[in-house]
Amino acid sequence: MITSLAVIATLVTLAGSPAASRLAVIRAAPDCALDSAAGGAVTLHQFRGKAIFVSFIFTTCSGSCPATTHRMAKLQEAIAHSPDLKDKVQFISITLDPERDTPGRLRAYMQLYDITTPNWCFLTGPPATVNKTLAAWGMWARPAANGQLDHPSRVFLVDPHGRVREIYNLDFLRIPWAVEDARLVLGEKE
Repeated sequence: MITSLAVIATLVTLAGSPAASRLAVIRAAPDCALDSAAGGAVTLHQFRGKAIFVSFIFTTCSGSCPATTHRMAKLQEAIAHSPDLKDKVQFISITLDPERDTPGRLRAYMQLYDITTPNWCFLTGPPATVNKTLAAWGMWARPAANGQLDHPSRVFLVDPHGRVREIYNLDFLRIPWAVEDARLVLGEKE
């Protein structure tokens, strides 16, 4: 009987922890210090305590970036309509093309997608700083035809403790799943 109670107590203790979660801790999320399209420096660390969706795009992309931004906008809209999540989730989009994506160009891109929410930052910076950030996240961009960039399409979910918990490609960035993933990491006890 004592053994059974000890097992039950251990399971109850683990139930709220990441170890028992269906979303494993992948690694610590790299911090960055980049320039916001809205002005000022932004770091990932300043959003500790929130779930964060981090995407990588460039404004002249004719491939997956428009689809990624559109899907992120739909996710942001779903989060905004969820009272338990709306002020607890941050969105960050980091440019893959810092030479062309100035803060002004990023602001125009945001207007194109009607993104006006304060919980979504579009970030750029000096090429060396952005490239260092991309490398830290395991992202890359290579020149391709017609001024495009070849790059992976990934969106990272970072938990309130600054850990990567999910990496979505565009096919698996389904709105209901991502909303539930955000709810899950926000509800975990550490």
